[in-house]
Amino acid sequence: MTDPATTIPSQFRAGDTLKWLRSLADFSAADGWILTYVLVPAAGSPQTFTAITVGADFQVNVPSTTTKDWPPGRYSAQEYVTNGTERYTIGVTQLQVLADLADSSAGLDTRTHAQKVLDAIEGWLESKAPVAHMMEIAGRKIANYSIADLLKLRDRYRNEVAAEQAAANGTSRGSRLMMRI
Repeated sequence: MTDPATTIPSQFRAGDTLKWLRSLADFSAADGWILTYVLVPAAGSPQTFTAITVGADFQVNVPSTTTKDWPPGRYSAQEYVTNGTERYTIGVTQLQVLADLADSSAGLDTRTHAQKVLDAIEGWLESKAPVAHMMEIAGRKIANYSIADLLKLRDRYRNEVAAEQAAANGTSRGSRLMMRI
């Protein structure tokens, strides 16, 4: 068994249980401090949960029945402590809630933003149009991109997708990306 996590994860799947043990030397649970988290999505309602005390530490346990309804996307997470009259922010971080594939509906698009943009650019380039007069990528319309500009953009997003895939596989891309065209 692995050691328990000690902080909020940078990403997790909706429908998964969140669990970690948090120790705060300056804000002991034994001294009456309460640890709370608020997760704010780009759109939608904030999610708030409070840790329980385990001696001087805090145990966070958010059940799968709670996280299953959290919409996928980026969230800002604030961690703070209170003791009745005082409140201190411990930290603010970003995290990603991923879609629950076990509970997905038909047509769920699990591609990252970078993959969606790369696919749209490559689709336009395959159409052999000399200039992208009007094109929509991820809900945003762009106009009058030359083939040279689209190729630069494609290369940028190829690198971004490769970095995402390397991170997902737990490997390092190194400093060079070799492509064959």
